[in-house]
Amino acid sequence: MLRIIFLGTSAAIPIKDRNTPCIYFEHDYDVRFLFDVGECCQKMLMSNNLKFMRINHIFISHWHADHFAGLIGLIHTMALEGRTKDLHIYGPRRTKEFLDKLLKTGYYAKRFKVIPHELKDNDVVEFDNFIIKAFSVEHRVPALGYVFEEKPKLKANMEKAKKFGLKTGPLIGRLKRGETIKFKGHIIKPEDVIEEVKGLKVVYSGDTRYCQSLLNNSKEADLLISEATIDEKDYDETIYHLTNEEAAQIAKEANVKRLILTHISRRYTSKVQEINIFLEKAKKIFPNTELAYDGMEIVLKKR
Repeated sequence: MLRIIFLGTSAAIPIKDRNTPCIYFEHDYDVRFLFDVGECCQKMLMSNNLKFMRINHIFISHWHADHFAGLIGLIHTMALEGRTKDLHIYGPRRTKEFLDKLLKTGYYAKRFKVIPHELKDNDVVEFDNFIIKAFSVEHRVPALGYVFEEKPKLKANMEKAKKFGLKTGPLIGRLKRGETIKFKGHIIKPEDVIEEVKGLKVVYSGDTRYCQSLLNNSKEADLLISEATIDEKDYDETIYHLTNEEAAQIAKEANVKRLILTHISRRYTSKVQEINIFLEKAKKIFPNTELAYDGMEIVLKKR
């Protein structure tokens, strides 16, 4: 089970109803982490009754202020609450440099380590049941997108198993462990019964303009969370951001199941008519498109 809560969905500047980028992930009620940390993120976490002290991993897409300005407040709050466990922060090139400067800002005492990790294209962070893969995107500064993907699991195809007289039990377990077994005169190999089942795949674009890397890494995703800063009518080639229609086109070409747009400019979100038109343009290209809002929560279950 993957629980996702959008804590900040505005681009660059917070407005009355939208904070700057921050997305909370919780996997199987166990591992909790953030993608980007907009300003006042600890307040967003508290407002949604989320236990921020249990967040041990934070992934920064790039070092523009709207994506990291909440870090210093979150770290200070964790220190005041008596945190002792290490906090791991991942990001693109220069992450160590920027984090070092942040940690030297102001007077405060903390009893935990903040450990920086600089990631490059195709680097993978391993967790027990899933991975997070970084991939380079095209922005004005070094920037990453991220792929969350559950590790595949082995499952017995019981229709195939019945042909050998097998039922759920220890023998199935042995086949899952890669053993060949003998049963009722049959020599049964794991591949005769056991199949690999892919887990959930969720992609977060970070800030980027249209690029092949985002398209390639989004293929067959259960969910694409994509920035869509501007409407196609306002497109300018000097803007290193996706439009609503570009994000929808990527979702269509990548054959994703669901698209959620975030990082929306205040010029649209401040007007009901404008934001409705913004969304409808994307849906004409990719019908299963939604618009993120602060506090939006979704739950994805394993296939």
